[in-house]
Order: sequence, then structure tokens, then C-alpha cells
Amino acid sequence: MNILFLGAPGCGKGTQSKMLIKEFGIPQISTGDLLREEIKAGSSLGQELQEIMSTGKFVSDELVLSLVSKKIMQDECKSGFILDGYPRNISQAKSLDSLFTEKNIKLEYVFLIDVPFDTLIERCTGRLLCTTCDYIGNTDKGDKIGDKCEEGVLYQREDDKEETVKNRLNVYQEQTAPIIDFYKSKGILHKMIGGNDPKELSNKIRSALATN
Repeated sequence: MNILFLGAPGCGKGTQSKMLIKEFGIPQISTGDLLREEIKAGSSLGQELQEIMSTGKFVSDELVLSLVSKKIMQDECKSGFILDGYPRNISQAKSLDSLFTEKNIKLEYVFLIDVPFDTLIERCTGRLLCTTCDYIGNTDKGDKIGDKCEEGVLYQREDDKEETVKNRLNVYQEQTAPIIDFYKSKGILHKMIGGNDPKELSNKIRSALATN
């Protein structure tokens, strides 16, 4: 089962991916995670990526495609995978489609999570991550920068700051939104209205998977 999640930054793609991982046991492929891992490694490429991502811009299509291609060919992806937030523009979508054709891989489901931009700005700017574990906090829940988690402390990513979030949403509107028609024409696009209840959205996604 090969699945792709689309939607603006903060819409809940990562959360829904993790829920499906637990249920189906297939890996999540998040380009954001792949890029942040490179940054964390402290390589020269990682330093370049840090500068790009801190301004809200996207990394070159060629680099991202090569990272994704390498990942999907690993043994852990043989039974399926979940792509989270990639492709981001029509060029990437077509390149990914060509890659799948070359590797004889079928993309079966594309879920578009639709959330109002005002909600996304509030959600993203309030999001806090732990320096060590997978905990995701939020200022709406009373979390604060510097609070201690079980294994680390909470911090705000550079790409979750308000100015950067607004820039990312503008870029999404201009570059990512047009690929919706691309997948709609293939008959595999499922539009889901996102809200504040991840479990409710997850149930809608599972229903779509069960009826197709």
C-alpha cells in the first residue's frame, strides 16, 4: 500500500502518517525529516539546507527526488510506504511519477488534508518539539519553550516561526496547490477536511482505504 499525503504546512500530514504507520506497519517518508537529519549531521550540505529552510524556501527538486528515490528502494519500503508532503510542485509530481513508472511502483492513494490558513498559522507557530524524543507540544496546551520533556527540552523550529510559516503557506499556494489537479486526473485523490480532532480525520481516511 503506497500512500501520499498532501496539504499545507501544519495541516496534520505527519500526525495522520504516524497513525497509519501503527496500523499498517509501513514506513513514513517525510522529506522534512530527511532534510533535518542531514542538517543535524552537521555536514556542509546540512549547513546549506539550514540556511534555505530557515527562510521558508524549498530545496532543489533534484536533491529531494534523489533522497526520496534512495529511501523508497530500501527493504523497509517493499510492503509499502507513506509519503508525507512530497511532491511540493508539479515538476516534482511528474518526476516522481516517472520514477514510480521506472521502478514499477504504483501510487494507490493521495489524501489532501484541507485546513484554513488562519488555523494553520496558529497551529504552526504554537508547535514545540522535544530536542530528544518524538513529543510534539503546543503553546495552546500550556507548553513553553524550554520546558522539560521526559528526555529533553521543548524548542520551536525556525520554520515554525510566524514570518517563516506565512512565507511557506504562500509558497504552498503558488507551487503545491496546482498538483492537486494532477492527482485528481489520475483518479486517486481524496480530499479530507482537517479539523482539531486527529482521530476523527483518521477514521475518515481509514474509511476511504476500506472502500477502495
